[in-house]
Amino acid sequence: MSLPRTLRGALKQVERMLTNQSYSANLWDIMSCVRGPDSRNKRIKHATTTIIRSAAFPSRPCEERSFYGEDSAKRAEIRKRLFKNKEDFNHFRQHCEAAFDALDLKLFEEN
Repeated sequence: MSLPRTLRGALKQVERMLTNQSYSANLWDIMSCVRGPDSRNKRIKHATTTIIRSAAFPSRPCEERSFYGEDSAKRAEIRKRLFKNKEDFNHFRQHCEAAFDALDLKLFEEN
């Protein structure tokens, strides 16, 4: 697959990957969670989104615009609390759980 030359071309390529491919649903789940929770709570973002970004994109693209991070027992504990207390943040937990699953990450343990 050659690289598209324009943003519109890139979006069309992403659309093809999200349409009727064996991995489309998993890709959607990951892309839905990469943005992060609708919260200013950086601890939750660093315990979820940064872990997903690092697993999905190990070369850390656009690092100047984004946060990546390594997992830890403390971050796993934050995820446990997030799910136990059902701190939903506009259904973010669903996206987070699906993305962790798609990337074969452990949601409640250190990865």
